[in-house]
Amino acid sequence: MTANSTIAVALACCSALAYALSAALQRRETARTVDAGERAGAGLPFFGALLRRPWWWGGVASMVVGAMIHVVALGFGSITLVQPIGVTALILALPLDAWLEKRRIHRAEWVGAVVLVIGLAGLFGLAEHQPSEVPPDADLVLGMILVVLVLAAVVTVASGRAPAVPRAVVRAAVSGLCAGATSGLVRLTFRLVQDGRSPWLIAAVVGAAMVLPVASILLLQTAYRDGGLDAGLSTQITVDQVAAMAIGIVVLGERFSLGVSGAVLAGVSAVVAVTGLVTLIRSGPTPEQRAPARAATAPHP
Repeated sequence: MTANSTIAVALACCSALAYALSAALQRRETARTVDAGERAGAGLPFFGALLRRPWWWGGVASMVVGAMIHVVALGFGSITLVQPIGVTALILALPLDAWLEKRRIHRAEWVGAVVLVIGLAGLFGLAEHQPSEVPPDADLVLGMILVVLVLAAVVTVASGRAPAVPRAVVRAAVSGLCAGATSGLVRLTFRLVQDGRSPWLIAAVVGAAMVLPVASILLLQTAYRDGGLDAGLSTQITVDQVAAMAIGIVVLGERFSLGVSGAVLAGVSAVVAVTGLVTLIRSGPTPEQRAPARAATAPHP
């Protein structure tokens, strides 16, 4: 391993730790908001209550720091090297969340998390991240942005009447879609600038890349509120990686390495990842199950 690769790995690990801390803090603050009776059953009162919690802002700051470190890591190493390390945030978040909640981690949670990370790492290890020589099609770019925005809005609204845990999974998936689309749009922006494409097209891509992360953060908070860390973070990370890869294939012309064999191995990796995801969602405690434990450990007046 070269010196640059070593630096990239070290930075990617620091980034994953920052993302894990962010997830644990944000999940805890959403639970405390609900416990304090500030949920109010609707979006604006819930988010208004979150905005008044300093530790929630600490989670947001940790997320920003993680994103900045991740960008620097990509300056020293390839996406194929750096990106798989980022998914270990899920494994790092589990003990942090358990420590904050003073609870034990179920064995099935560990198994699900490890299997999910192995599957996602397999997907990224097989993906080609070298830029294609074919310039991105403007209509395809704008169509992709429109599809992501409309799909995110429709699915979010439609999930409003679903039970808590399914609603959390759906909204975490939409959060991952927004996050993955943002990663794809950032890479796409660099490509469009490099190719000297229309300023209007670049502005549309940049505008979408600024709106989607905000939507991703807000949706993830509702997922933590309704489904806890396991359902929320695991689903978000999975869809995030898949969405970014899909944009790379469809819009940027990236392909799996090893041709047909690579596509088959990618399919196997996807099955492994989904198996780990389902295991983690089913094994993790829901917010209702966490509440008695928080009440038992709370200091008495």
